Amino acid sequence: MQTTVLKEIIAFLFGRKYYANIVGTKGTAEMQLCSFIFLTKEQAAKHRDELMTTLSFRYIETISFRSRKDYSQPKRMASR
Repeated sequence: MQTTVLKEIIAFLFGRKYYANIVGTKGTAEMQLCSFIFLTKEQAAKHRDELMTTLSFRYIETISFRSRKDYSQPKRMASR
């Protein structure tokens, strides 16, 4: 991922831009935010296409949001 000084300043002030899909459970009126956070709109679109093939969920829309938390690094579980 290429970054510039200007992008880093904007990320510090406003947060980085991420995407998430809203899905609905087929056969109900229930809608929920998908548990995956995507770094690019293309990744969210790929997930949307995968949702179209399932029998359990239906795609509603893709939303974008900004967060100062860095979701690009995989979260590691603490071992005990």
